[in-house]
Amino acid sequence: MLPKALRARLTVSRRGVLNIMLGTLCGQVLVLAGTPVLSRLYDPADFGIFTITVTLAATVSTVAALRFELAVPLPRAEPDAYALVFLGLLSAASAAVLGTLGVALLGGRIAEAFNEPELRSWLWVVPGLAAVMAAVVVLNQLAARHRRYAAIGCRNLYQAVGTVLAQVSAGFAGVQSGGLIVGQGIGQAVAAASLVRGGGFSGSAASAGAAPARLRRCAVSYRRFPILLAPSGLLNILGGQLPVLIIAYCYGATVAGWLGLTQRVLAMPVALVGAAVAQVYLAEFSRVVRDDPAHAQVLFRRASRLLAVVAAAGGLIVLMAGPTLFPLVFGQRWNASGGYAQALAISMATQFVAAPLSQTLIVLNRQAMQFAWDAVRFVVVTGAVTVAALLGWSDHAAVWALGTTSALLYLVNWLVAHRALRRERDGDPARPQVPVSASSGVR
Repeated sequence: MLPKALRARLTVSRRGVLNIMLGTLCGQVLVLAGTPVLSRLYDPADFGIFTITVTLAATVSTVAALRFELAVPLPRAEPDAYALVFLGLLSAASAAVLGTLGVALLGGRIAEAFNEPELRSWLWVVPGLAAVMAAVVVLNQLAARHRRYAAIGCRNLYQAVGTVLAQVSAGFAGVQSGGLIVGQGIGQAVAAASLVRGGGFSGSAASAGAAPARLRRCAVSYRRFPILLAPSGLLNILGGQLPVLIIAYCYGATVAGWLGLTQRVLAMPVALVGAAVAQVYLAEFSRVVRDDPAHAQVLFRRASRLLAVVAAAGGLIVLMAGPTLFPLVFGQRWNASGGYAQALAISMATQFVAAPLSQTLIVLNRQAMQFAWDAVRFVVVTGAVTVAALLGWSDHAAVWALGTTSALLYLVNWLVAHRALRRERDGDPARPQVPVSASSGVR
């Protein structure tokens, strides 16, 4: 029998998941409805330029806030949480400035490497887009800390509305690949604005958190996040994004466009359920570890069962029907995307389960485990795609290599989180005795 306080928290968690899922469902329905339109307004090469640009921005955004966003749910003192938010936002703004200088110096070489001259003009968008994406994550963590799950759901809806309307409008105007990129930026800006308004970014605690002395103290207290977790986070994101860039480099923008559309569609169920569970899980798991650690494993197991059921059903549908559904829904020129979806189906299912629950390692101070997994994933997945390209395998074979190795590594990730939680329950003597507020991890 669970304690009354924990049952109440689980009830709040379920309501939070439903609030986030409702907003996300409406947004993803809009994205799903808009994607067949976009697939007819833009050709695969346009999607290829878009995929390369957004992949670069997503990579930078992961470390732009120096991982201070991961610490936002942890402090007991509310002003400290706001200080971490401000540190993350300041870091993201600094990253945008440095990124712009990098584009000025290396933009031409990057475009030449991909043999896409059109890419050079859109590389200027990458630093700003990355900074806004990082700001959204930081503000989202603040909303999750305050259990403002309805605000998170609204953010998901507003972001989808802004993105799809801008991309479709630009497509009808004939802007081509730039329309997809600008639309992505507009959607992220709308999301950030909605979180500033509805995510609890106000009040006396926020003013106290902006004090220079508190900012310095929190920067020192939570220095493990930028020092240890930024490199780990970079490895983590490169493990997922660098193979896409390698495929774009080796097989061209059209193949990158086919892969980009596939990932866009397969990301929808992950965004709908997986992201909702992840946001609530981190906030609630942090509270349980602080106040009732004996029942932390209950949350992990319940979340695992929920995610596994949905993942199995979705993965089976994509595996069996992907090659038929993609050309039917998006048009015959996207026939290759159906084969890519089949290759990535199992990877999608395992990511759907493992990624939200990997946040267990954040709270349990198992940063070494997460860093090791990130490093192994980076080497194995990137190596598999690189070897496939060097051996002259087809683009489909390279995507199968990406999907198979990713699935295996996500399974390992879940096992690592489960083992860490079990050792925590049993009282692992090797675990560093660090307070939760100073713990670190990634994801």
